[in-house]
Amino acid sequence: MEDHQHYMREALALGETAGREGNQGVGAVIVRDGTVVGRGRNRIKTATNPLMHAETDAIADACRALGTSDLSGTTLYTTMEPCPMCAGALLQARIGAWVVGGRFKSVGRTDMGRYSIESFADFVAAEVAITSGVLQQECEALRNRYFPRN
Repeated sequence: MEDHQHYMREALALGETAGREGNQGVGAVIVRDGTVVGRGRNRIKTATNPLMHAETDAIADACRALGTSDLSGTTLYTTMEPCPMCAGALLQARIGAWVVGGRFKSVGRTDMGRYSIESFADFVAAEVAITSGVLQQECEALRNRYFPRN
């Protein structure tokens, strides 16, 4: 759990950077063998690109760093649960462990039955280890600055 908190704090710092840059405050890191190989933050507004979510940014960074699109054996740490687009990208990159800080409850995710990362993984029959709630209060406090109704 201590490692999870360490890497989630790195993701939180990236989320803070995203917020200072005028984006929604979400951050993510990808770790392999105890080393951060990818860092990402929400950059939708500054990149003028709706695909620049923290998770997809971290995936691109890790792929560049490792020289491959196969990120098997890595773990994603993200301050907020991945949206369906990002969850699909994580599966395509073969990231088998996802550590999530906060959740989006008001948009129908998590325990509301329409979408959850767990149900998504089940739907596509993916073998993904999901750990939720790491530094949840800190992650959701950051989220609430940009998504006040979630």
